[in-house]
This record gives sequence, structure tokens and C-alpha cells, in this order.
Amino acid sequence: MPHGKYTGFTNQTNTASSTAPLCNLSTVNTTALRRLAIYEFVIGSDATPADAACKYAWQRTTVNFGTPTAITPVAIDPADPASLALFSAPGGTAPTITANSTVYQVAVNQRATYRWIAAPDSELIVPATTANGLALLSLVTTATSNTVISVSWCE
Repeated sequence: MPHGKYTGFTNQTNTASSTAPLCNLSTVNTTALRRLAIYEFVIGSDATPADAACKYAWQRTTVNFGTPTAITPVAIDPADPASLALFSAPGGTAPTITANSTVYQVAVNQRATYRWIAAPDSELIVPATTANGLALLSLVTTATSNTVISVSWCE
């Protein structure tokens, strides 16, 4: 049974990179590790509309950001305990991206907002292992623009 559901938000420039994520959701080095399951995410842009395309991918990570910009997760139910996950944006060194570990990929036009909701038992899972996570990467883009990201998970 999950301990709670949480959400985190960030705005990032979607410069194409296979090593520098737009955001990262990971476990932290603690004695109370929990498995994380992303069950929803939304990607869009609040920039001036353009016909720009971007390929996004969720890939596994094995090391947290060196000095991340931590984003405080919000408990969807205020009665839930604080999240034990680290939801972070770029800062310092990037996490280690695991080769050949893409768990989800989608191409999105900047004029559209994309929302993904997991089918039952099809969440994107982060194991309860220290410093493991999932990073959202902008692998290919035809133009840089501001990307607005919302991620919801349970743990």
C-alpha cells in the first residue's frame, strides 16, 4: 500500500541533451527507502506558440544530481506524510543516466500539451534502492523553448 501521492512542478528550457535532464525523481540515501511509481505527467510550453517538435524520454538514473535544485513535493492528500523522494531540476552535476534504459518516450509539438496517465499497474517504477531514479530528457528538439513539467507519483 502506498504511503501517499505527491506532485512536483518545474519549468525548464528544453535544450536537447541525452545527459542533462529537465527533471529527476529519485530515492535518497535514507533508512526508509520507498519504491516510487510515476502515475501521471504533463509536458507543455508557456512560450509563444511555434511549430517546434521535441522528443522526450524517461530514462533510469543511478546517481542523484550532485547539487540539485530540489523542488519540494506537494502531498495531494494533506494527511499524507512528507515525501521521501527527491524531485529535482538541473543543478551541479547531472545524475548518471543508465544506458539503454528508456522506459517511456514521446514526441510532442510545442503547440500541444501532452498528458500521460498510467493504465492500472503500468506506472513508471523506481526501485527502493539508494539514488535510483527516473530522469526526463529532451533528446531532440527543433527549437528551444520553455517547457512546463508536472509529475505525480506515489511511494
